[in-house]
Amino acid sequence: MATPNQQRICIGPKVPAHADNPISMLLPCPSSGLPARYVIQDGGLYEMQMVDSEGLRSWFVGDTIQSDGALYLITPYDPVFMLIPILDAMRQKTADNEGKFLLLEGIFGSCSDQYPSMRHLADLKNIDKYLALVCDVRVAAMKTYRLDDEKVMEWLKKKVEIFVSKFGSIPALVDSIAYTESLPEVCRTEAITQSALKIISANLSDSWATKLSDNYQFPELDKLESRTQLPSISDYGKRSGMDLDDEPRAKEVKKPKMSVGQRKLAKASTAGMKPMTSFFAKKT
Repeated sequence: MATPNQQRICIGPKVPAHADNPISMLLPCPSSGLPARYVIQDGGLYEMQMVDSEGLRSWFVGDTIQSDGALYLITPYDPVFMLIPILDAMRQKTADNEGKFLLLEGIFGSCSDQYPSMRHLADLKNIDKYLALVCDVRVAAMKTYRLDDEKVMEWLKKKVEIFVSKFGSIPALVDSIAYTESLPEVCRTEAITQSALKIISANLSDSWATKLSDNYQFPELDKLESRTQLPSISDYGKRSGMDLDDEPRAKEVKKPKMSVGQRKLAKASTAGMKPMTSFFAKKT
């Protein structure tokens, strides 16, 4: 008996009618290194994320019920974020050697055992341009590539600049720094850059995120944070005679008096009466 193809509910970018079928694949997540789901379609790379349904929901699709109630979000993903950790591992850099140059096939074919779908990255549109953004390129009989740390850092800093320039047009990002509205403009500027830095760093390994963050300083935000962590004198002004480590005791609240009707109900016998919840229990 043939098994019908499983359906999934996805939200993604509009695809042209003549587009090739999408290729769903597992690739190492650039930040964690753990397997994650990605899609290649029409030469573009997309990230797939699942909004978990906790197993409690279904979808109605036409006249059918889709038992998988999860929602999948498919969004464009910059291939360079994917390339950085792959190239970093493949060059085999040491303290005495910058590492080796690799052919395009060698970059993506070496992990075929663990990630057989990785070979599809070589088919991405403009893959040569993506590699050139972060690699030294040698052109002899064949073109070879090796990750260059300085190029990587320049590319990442440009990414931060792009997010900073577009920050005001993204409501969710503006809301994330709403706390700075009453602060000096310099604090707000630093908060915008800091938020952009966090967004970019979320797509990097810890080591690359640390290298990137070393290029930025936020002195005004640091001052603000140090001030807000200090307790205010007014917090203790009304606690004389009490140790500062002691927590104030909550005031005792008097129970409200019951009405005559409430007292009669409280005295009434409930023997043999069913609780309200029993009326909603499943019948056996």
